Amino acid sequence: MFEGFNESTIGYYQAIRKDNCKNTHKENKMLYFDGVKYPLEELYSELYRYFSKADGDLLGNKRQCISSAYNDARFCRDAPVKEYFYIRFKLDKVNKKNAPGFFFDASLTGYKFGLNIYNSDAKGMEKIREYILDNRNYAKGVIEKFNESGLLGVRGEKYKRACYPEEDVILREWLERRRISFVHEDELSDVFFGRDILECMLAAFDSVQDVYFMLKEAL
Repeated sequence: MFEGFNESTIGYYQAIRKDNCKNTHKENKMLYFDGVKYPLEELYSELYRYFSKADGDLLGNKRQCISSAYNDARFCRDAPVKEYFYIRFKLDKVNKKNAPGFFFDASLTGYKFGLNIYNSDAKGMEKIREYILDNRNYAKGVIEKFNESGLLGVRGEKYKRACYPEEDVILREWLERRRISFVHEDELSDVFFGRDILECMLAAFDSVQDVYFMLKEAL
């Protein structure tokens, strides 16, 4: 059962931040196991049960969902060890473009969780706009329900000039964005070190499920 992260989590990443190399990871392997690997796997197991019921199309394989200890050497030669960790449950799309997915990320600077669109591009956002405009009443209801929960915030750069000035203000909040995601972000606190963080995530994921299925249909 997941019971939160712990002081070993902090100790391990403090060591990596001080000297990011594979030897540091090896020297602090027990901290990694106790503070990252084991609690992350426990959290994954609980989230897997949740998401396997929510939508079987989400990728659930542990290797695909949980971050590894090392960065890809092709892109991070100066920092071979990850200074953060994550869990992803993404929609299994053939072309991998514009795949909605739920996430949890954490590092020494804080944690965040929510719903993202992975490998998004302009075409994907255009599909979302078209769907909203073709299904205004349904989309407005989904957005209003999401807004009322207040558990996740809408993120994403907006266009500098309004493109849909005549549309309903609730729809415009989404239509006017170049990218869109739904995120809760916080500093490390007592919540992070207990089971409460899982309860917060599940409540937030419940609040954005209708949004996820709307995006899935649109994309």
